[in-house]
Amino acid sequence: MKTTIAMLGTVSVLALAAASAAQAGTIAGRVTDASETIGLAGAVVRVVETGQSATVGRDGTYRISGLAAGEYTLRIAYVGTEARELTVRLDSADAIASRNITLGDDVAYVDNILIMGQRGSINSALSRQRADDGLVTVLSADAIGQFPDENVAEAARRAVGVSVLNDQGEGRFVSIRGIDPNLVSTSLNGVRLTSPEAEDRQVGLDVIDADVLSSVVINKSLLPYMDGDSIGGNVEIETTSGLNTDSMVLQGRIAGLFSDLENEFGWRGSVNFADNFMEGRLGVAASLSYQQRVFGSESLEVDGGWETGESVAFPNEIEMRNYEVTRERTTAALNLDYQHADDLSFYLRTTFSDFSDQEYRSRVEIKLEDGDYNDAVSSGDLAAFTASDMDIDRDIKDRLETQLIFATDFGGEWFNDNTTVDWSLSYVYAEEAEPNRLDTDFRYTFEDGQAFGVDISDPLHPRPIYEGGATTTQVFDAANYENNGFEATEGLSQDREYAGAFNVRRDLQLAGYASYLQFGGRYRTRDKKYALDIDIYDEGNFTLADVLNTVDYSQAAIGPVASPSGVRDFFDANRSSLDYQEFDSLIASLGASYRVEEDVTAGYLMGGIDAGALRVVGGVRVEQTETSAAGYETFFAEEGATVNGQVLADDELFITPTTASDDYTDVLPSVSVRWEVSENIIGRFSFYQSIQRPNPGQYAPRVYIEQNDDDDVEGEFGNPDLQRVQADNFDASLEWYPNNDSVVYFGVFQKSLDNFIGEIQYQDTTINGTFFDEAVTYVNLPSADVSGFEFNYQQSLDFLPIEGFIAGFNYTGTDSEATTADGRVIPLPHQSDWVWNAVLGYDHGPWDLRAVLSSRGEYLDEIRGDAGEDRYVLEHTQLDLSAKYNLNGSLQIFADLKNATDEPYRAVTRPDGIDRLEQLEEYGWSTVFGVRFTY
Repeated sequence: MKTTIAMLGTVSVLALAAASAAQAGTIAGRVTDASETIGLAGAVVRVVETGQSATVGRDGTYRISGLAAGEYTLRIAYVGTEARELTVRLDSADAIASRNITLGDDVAYVDNILIMGQRGSINSALSRQRADDGLVTVLSADAIGQFPDENVAEAARRAVGVSVLNDQGEGRFVSIRGIDPNLVSTSLNGVRLTSPEAEDRQVGLDVIDADVLSSVVINKSLLPYMDGDSIGGNVEIETTSGLNTDSMVLQGRIAGLFSDLENEFGWRGSVNFADNFMEGRLGVAASLSYQQRVFGSESLEVDGGWETGESVAFPNEIEMRNYEVTRERTTAALNLDYQHADDLSFYLRTTFSDFSDQEYRSRVEIKLEDGDYNDAVSSGDLAAFTASDMDIDRDIKDRLETQLIFATDFGGEWFNDNTTVDWSLSYVYAEEAEPNRLDTDFRYTFEDGQAFGVDISDPLHPRPIYEGGATTTQVFDAANYENNGFEATEGLSQDREYAGAFNVRRDLQLAGYASYLQFGGRYRTRDKKYALDIDIYDEGNFTLADVLNTVDYSQAAIGPVASPSGVRDFFDANRSSLDYQEFDSLIASLGASYRVEEDVTAGYLMGGIDAGALRVVGGVRVEQTETSAAGYETFFAEEGATVNGQVLADDELFITPTTASDDYTDVLPSVSVRWEVSENIIGRFSFYQSIQRPNPGQYAPRVYIEQNDDDDVEGEFGNPDLQRVQADNFDASLEWYPNNDSVVYFGVFQKSLDNFIGEIQYQDTTINGTFFDEAVTYVNLPSADVSGFEFNYQQSLDFLPIEGFIAGFNYTGTDSEATTADGRVIPLPHQSDWVWNAVLGYDHGPWDLRAVLSSRGEYLDEIRGDAGEDRYVLEHTQLDLSAKYNLNGSLQIFADLKNATDEPYRAVTRPDGIDRLEQLEEYGWSTVFGVRFTY
């Protein structure tokens, strides 16, 4: 494989040498707004006489090479202003002509749409989207600031085709076109982020605060210079550069937070600075944000599925959960850009994000399946039970989870005539820790024939019923619940990656058209490991009444719960005297721990030609992957079990270290066509092949087998034989820009996936020669397909009698299909059939108002034994409101209302064709209010 990449590089060099032309002139400069302060990223500068063009970069600069001596006309286009033409003269074939350009001179500075407001955010984003070779959606910093978004994930969901998976009501994982977030890659200033999550590749973007962003770019198609392991697309997070501005910019925000459900306040603050020094050669940009949010949720869940074989269907176990959460988030960024000379620049970009989540979960578990179903009393919507050895558990989870992401990237760029060379060295570290987590259980067993019931008149909200009198008293008497043991957990997931990359580009003329040839290479070495240390102890000598607490819970009568501080005090004081369960602790610890190392060596060759209205970019990327992994096989057999023909006299635990390795090579071609039908109509087509490697938790050779004294065998497996997912991706779209601040977009896409990975639960099956009554593992599904369409409309409604209204609507519809190993046809897991956003804004004078309705369709969440047992998450629609008032050019007050309609999270199974509850979680509404300043 390395020989293949070396040959690819040799061919590239020879092609560059063959294509090299004589020295030719260059036109370079900067495009800014009328105040000459802000660079206009996404503006297009075109040489009318030759058709050559350049898209203005994030710092506002452009560069066009390969020009003969003479006079040229530059045409500059940027959404939101009229196109502008001007002349530039090159005196010789090796001259460099410097030409700075300003746009929007007719716009008053105080109303500068390029600096603030909804129109400015639309124009900035549309300009970058319009100019790009691929299919992208851009959210500028101004656009992000218009919404009540807590983090990057919530900011990204405003883009067409983007939705998020929530955690405790806050956006966390980004899905593009409904694709599983594990199939979406994430980059920060061009550096690929690793995942702090213990099992996955997906990056929870709730770690990064939205206040430190410059923009978010959603890449829905890939070009050869991009990493090839992304099927859904790539989320590129950009922070600010000091070279983006010609004078100092200082912005800050201080805000209060309020959660309706917990009736608690928090706060957040941020400051952003950007300026340049040394006569504009050194750019410095720094951002710092902090947030403390106190909130909670209420959850009603069903565990163990529904029993539908009796006269009245009933849940096997009802769980009532109350969450109290304090979430803190600190994000800091420092970017240094140094223009050493006109042809040589360097940069150092560093971002640090620290996230902590202190969660107290009070849970009550009513184990109806352990009771005796009373058919004589059960009827209609009532399932009745008689207790005989039926448990109710009341437990408390005291868990602090911390996540950390650190990313740094050092690189540079060098120009030499028509050749551009850039390089980078990067390091990324991600970590998730659960230090000193404590789970404590209390249990009461009903044995005397008490009557219980469950009301299923609403199958999406089953309600427990108690007989009354003595039964009710016993259910809610804290003194009845004796401690049933402890679990003390120390968990640490670490994911680090070192990477180096270089790219060489040569601009040239091909058949009279502006063209380029580019090649490069990239090496990434990644090490992900998860260490879990669980200590399990038998019960202590105390009851729930000794650590009594109460919580507000509206979904049912939850009763007494444990005090987190009371439980922890008892455990810390008595830990040494508790009965330590060595076998159970080893099984839980070693069964989860693993290490995966992954090296990726990549090279690519690509070229592009700009034939006036037609621009074509294409090439091939080659990636070699080498993977090694280590874990443990843990086999626990109870006393009385038969192992190797022998009946065990005691419990036995067998632990065997396991390893696995794999290597493979992928050749990934791609092509992107951009056709400018007219100045306001752009058509696009793209094709690319991509892959997705298995998640570390899926691939790691972890095996857990348990055999009880009846010789029933259960198992959970990682699967090192998993193949990477391979995909063919097609996109076609048409964009119409009817005026300077609007767009109508329609696109279609299709993805054909081989070896899609799914979790599967087996019953009564043989694996590796062992018969299992139950087994859970991961398998490659034979095939999967995703197809759909996207529509996007944004416009300033200037034709209305009332000035200032802005409207937007985007919709993505998808159809997906996958085939399981047993031939069952299912939708692709985590794939929503539709996602849409509707926006109505008002931006006039000092007022800036916004209402946003975001919706996504239901999706398959878990594949289980058959269709009736599969878990689905139902559709979710959320309304967010935002209001801002500019006191003057520098000071603004604002108030945001999030989840105004108190939309819950709902998950169901359909054992008998009826939606029956798996999880109902409610969050309430929350608000943010404060002041923002800009200097």
